[in-house]
Amino acid sequence: MALNSAVTPDGGEIGRAQALQAMAAKVPLSVHMNPVLLKPNSDTGAQVILQGHSIGNLDALDYHEYKPKAAQAVFGSFQILSKQYQTILVEGAGSPAEVNLRKGDIANMGFAEEVNCPVILIADIDKGGVFAHIVGTLDCLSESERNRIKGFVINRFRGDIALLQDGLDWLESKTGKPVLGVLPYLHDLHLDAEDAISVQLSDKNDNRQQRLKVIAPLLPHISNHTDLDPLMLHPQVDFEWIQDGQAIPQADLVILPGSKSVISDLSWLKDQAWSAYLQKHLRYGGKLIGICGGLQMLGQNLFDPQAIESDIAQTAGLGLMPYNTTYQSEKQLINRQGTLNSVCLSRKNTNPPGLVKHASVTGYEIHQGVTDFGDTQNSLYAIKYDNGELDGLISEDQQIFTTYCHGLFDEATSLQTLLNWAGLLESETFDLNQHREQQIERLADTFESHLDIEQILNILQTPVTFTTKTSALNSAQAFSSEQIEAVYQTISQRRDMRHFLKTPISEQQLQRFLQAAHQAPSVGLMQPWRFIRVTDVILRQQLHDLVEAERLITARALNEREDEFMRLKVEGILDCAEVLVVALCENREQHVFGRRTLPEMDIASIGCAIQNLALAARAEGIGTGWVSLFDPEKVAQSLAFPTADNPQNQAKPIAILCLGQVEEFYAKPMLEQENWRTPQTKEEITYLNYWGQSNDK
Repeated sequence: MALNSAVTPDGGEIGRAQALQAMAAKVPLSVHMNPVLLKPNSDTGAQVILQGHSIGNLDALDYHEYKPKAAQAVFGSFQILSKQYQTILVEGAGSPAEVNLRKGDIANMGFAEEVNCPVILIADIDKGGVFAHIVGTLDCLSESERNRIKGFVINRFRGDIALLQDGLDWLESKTGKPVLGVLPYLHDLHLDAEDAISVQLSDKNDNRQQRLKVIAPLLPHISNHTDLDPLMLHPQVDFEWIQDGQAIPQADLVILPGSKSVISDLSWLKDQAWSAYLQKHLRYGGKLIGICGGLQMLGQNLFDPQAIESDIAQTAGLGLMPYNTTYQSEKQLINRQGTLNSVCLSRKNTNPPGLVKHASVTGYEIHQGVTDFGDTQNSLYAIKYDNGELDGLISEDQQIFTTYCHGLFDEATSLQTLLNWAGLLESETFDLNQHREQQIERLADTFESHLDIEQILNILQTPVTFTTKTSALNSAQAFSSEQIEAVYQTISQRRDMRHFLKTPISEQQLQRFLQAAHQAPSVGLMQPWRFIRVTDVILRQQLHDLVEAERLITARALNEREDEFMRLKVEGILDCAEVLVVALCENREQHVFGRRTLPEMDIASIGCAIQNLALAARAEGIGTGWVSLFDPEKVAQSLAFPTADNPQNQAKPIAILCLGQVEEFYAKPMLEQENWRTPQTKEEITYLNYWGQSNDK
C-alpha cells in the first residue's frame, strides 16, 4: 500500500518508493516495477492500480478474491523486466510470516517460490526483539521457503557493534545462515516516503533573520504528501502538520494537500473548524495553496454523479474559489513541465527580491476530478505548461493559488518564487533533486561499508535449491535437491511453442525425445501411441494446408472473436526442424484392461507420451508445439493410415507436433500472453472431499 505515487513516462501510476528506487538505479520508471499498487481510501478498502491503471475500488475481502488475477499481472511484469535487466531486486510487502495471508500470496514468499529466487530477510532492530523476529519468522515458513532465505540483514542499529556480536554469532549458529551486514541508524536521512508521515519538526537553525510559518492539515486520507517535503527541509521554513483535534496556529501560508478521498476529507476539514480558520487567515492577508484534492475542496461544489468518490452526488466546497469539479471514471495521469504565472503572483509587489520571472515547474497530475475554471483562467492561471495548456487558478486578490500539479515545490526556482509570494522576501535556494541525490549517495555509501556485497552478489549467482520431506525422511528414494529443482523448473517453463528457428536438431536429440515419450505410462500397458516422422517437404506443405483450412473454419465458428483468433499463430509446421504426427494405434478394441468403462483412456495415455516428449525437449532447450487444428480423416488419408471395417478400430491422428530451436521461450503460455484466456489458479480447480468444496488445507 502507498499514499504517495508517481507517473511513469508512458502515463501509468506507481508507488513513490518504487519511483525513488528507479531514480537511484538511474533507470526509467515503468509500471512493471509496481504491477499492483493499493491506495487506501478507507480503513478496509483501497483503489487497486494494476500495471499502472486503476481497476476500481475493492475492500479487503474482494481484493483477496481478486488476487489470482493480480498474480497474473505480477508475474507478467516480472517476466518483462527479466528480459530488460540482468538483476532485479524484489521488495516484499509486510512480513513473509503472515500465515493467514499465505494462500495466494504474491508479495512475499509466494512470489519467491513461483519465480524461484533467493531471499534475504531484513529485520529492524530499532523496534526491538530482532533475534526473536528472525527465528520466529523462519519457524513460520515452510521448509522450501526457509531454504530460500540465504541470509539476514539487520537494519537501523544504534550503538557499539561489539555489544551485538554475541547475538549475531548465536543467530548464525542457530539458523545455519549468515548475517550479511548490520546497517546503522541514519539520523536525518530524508528520502521520499512511501506512506509514513513524520510529524516531528527537524532541527533547524533558529537564528535566521526571517522564517516563514507554513502549516497543512494532516488529512485522514492524505495522498502525495511528499509534495511538501521541500518545505519541511527548507532552512527558512517552519513547517507543521496539524493533526486531528489540534489547535490551528497562525501561519503565513496554509497548504491543502492531495487526498485519496476528497469528499470525506472535506467533511473532516469542516468538522475541524478549518473553514472558519481559512476565512480569518485570508482576511488578515495570509496565503493559501490548494494542490489537487486541495484545489477541489476550495471550489464551490464537487459533483459525483457516478459515485466514484462517495454516494453523495453533490457536496458544497469551501467556497473560496469560483469553480466546480465533477468526478469522472477516467483517471488523469500526466507528467508535466511548465512555468509559474509569476507576473500574476507579483502584482502587489512590482519588484520582489525573490521573484523568478520564468520559474520552472516539473511534476505530474493524478486525479479523477475535472474542474471547470471558466474564462478567468486565461489571465489568472497558476501554471502554463510547455504544450500550451493552462492549469489551476490564482484568486483575483492573489492570496490563493490552486493547481493539479504534484511536485509543485520540487524545482528550486518554483519553490523560491512561491515562498517569496507567501512572504519570505529573501529566501535561500533549496534544490530538492540535488538533496535527494545526496541522500541516495549517503545511503549507498552506508550499504557499501556495512554489507557483505561480495557475498550478496554470490547469492545472486547461486541457483536456489531445496529439499523435500521425502528426501529428508527417505533419502535413498529421492533425487538430489538439484535434480528435483531441475524437474520442477522444466515443468514450470515448458511452453506450447509456435515460433521456431530454421535450425536443425541432432538425430540423437530426436531419438532421446521419442524414447522419453515411449516411456510414458499407459492404461493396461497398451502403449497406444504411434509416431510418424514427416520429412517430405510436400507432405509438410499438405499438413500445413490442412491446418490452415481448419483454422479458417474454426475462426468462423468463434463468431465475434473471429478477427482476434485470426491474429493468433497456431502452428510452425513449415518453420520447425522436425514434424511428428502422433496417432492412436489400430485394433484398440482388443485392449480392455482399464478401458471397459473408460475407453478414452487410450487418448489420456497418448497425452502422457506427448507431455514426456515436450518436457524432455524443454530440458534440452528445444521447443515443442502441439497442433490440433485439423480434420483427422484428411490427415490420415494424406499419410496412408490403415483402414478398418470398424471405425472405432482404425488408427487415428491425434496431434501434429512441431519441434525445433526457438529464439526464446514465451514468458507465459501464448494464449495467456495474447489475452485470449486467463488461466485458472490451482485453488480454483482443487476440491476437498466433494465436488466444488474449497480445499483450504
